[in-house]
Amino acid sequence: CEPKQFWLISRHGTRYPSEDGITRLKTLNKIRDGVINNHEVLHNGQLCAKDLENLKKWNLQVVTSLASNLAPHGYEDLHNLALRYKARFPALLNQSYSNDLFQFKFSNSQRTTASAFSFGEGIFGPTNRVYFPEPLDPDMLLTPYKNCEKWNALWPAVAEEELKFQNGTLMASLLQNVTDRLGFNTSLSIDDINAIYDGCRFDHAWHHDEISPWCAAFTEEELQVMEYQEDLLYYYYTGYGTDMNTNMGCAPVKDFLDRFSEIEEGKQQPAGVFYFTHSEMLQQVLLPLGIAKDQENLTAANYEEMKNRQWRTSNITPFAANLAAVFFKCDIGEEYRIQFRFNEHPVNLDGCEQDLCDWSFIKQKFSNLSSSCNYNFC
Repeated sequence: CEPKQFWLISRHGTRYPSEDGITRLKTLNKIRDGVINNHEVLHNGQLCAKDLENLKKWNLQVVTSLASNLAPHGYEDLHNLALRYKARFPALLNQSYSNDLFQFKFSNSQRTTASAFSFGEGIFGPTNRVYFPEPLDPDMLLTPYKNCEKWNALWPAVAEEELKFQNGTLMASLLQNVTDRLGFNTSLSIDDINAIYDGCRFDHAWHHDEISPWCAAFTEEELQVMEYQEDLLYYYYTGYGTDMNTNMGCAPVKDFLDRFSEIEEGKQQPAGVFYFTHSEMLQQVLLPLGIAKDQENLTAANYEEMKNRQWRTSNITPFAANLAAVFFKCDIGEEYRIQFRFNEHPVNLDGCEQDLCDWSFIKQKFSNLSSSCNYNFC
């Protein structure tokens, strides 16, 4: 089988928090000072000496002017992703750039723009000859959710299960445990806990080889509880918990189906198509394809039952998460086939249990999507 087109939709690389997120992280300065005082003056708290020493050295490493921008590690994310895909599909991606052979598209943000540039450098080296089109706003391919009034009107109903979970016994126990571990006499708030959790995970995202002192506030089990809180939000916000999300994710799927159909018909298509967007869009794209779908809904009440869930956002849409569809022409068996790669690993769709799915099966499975995909319901 010979690859004919490499199609990719990717989340941007590691970024800095939003302005609200940076404001939340700034509250950690006061919490840090309190924790140190609790341990050294009041002799309260349960952190070991090394964790306390790490906390003393911690400083917030982001300023508001960089809010939501790509962080230095984010450039590496996409550059290295490009190198790995280039090595895996050299027949398509190890070619000199031309406008006919390769197409880039990205949403209207600094982090997706910079991610596209970095990916381009990984494929082609210096990108001064690469055409990067101006981003669209609105963009009904890469960010349709931003321009759909009906979808945006779902908020705050989509947060109901997350709020129930926050007010439940698991979170109450976590709040008390973290409060005791850090040595406070009065209970930390859910906002405090979320700030500490953000400190833990952003530190780790920016510096993979270092341990964030804020992660010491949680046990591994408590980190999974915090993760589930986030998963509940996105399950209803951009996931399977809200039916409309499947419709929101149809445009990119229609895009690669239509492109592959043109190749089958003998029409000219680029060797590589590269899209760069956000976690919301990438999650919604998974839904028409049935990727990361659980047999039952995530709810505030079934944390224990869903510990082995497919919908785990830290696995499905971390920074630089990506979905690739590769169209092949084969000499033996069915002439055209598709391979799907999700975060670089081959992924089988329901009904196709091998790495290469027959194109006839995919066309039949999604026969209605190309004709029915639109955002009139918005």
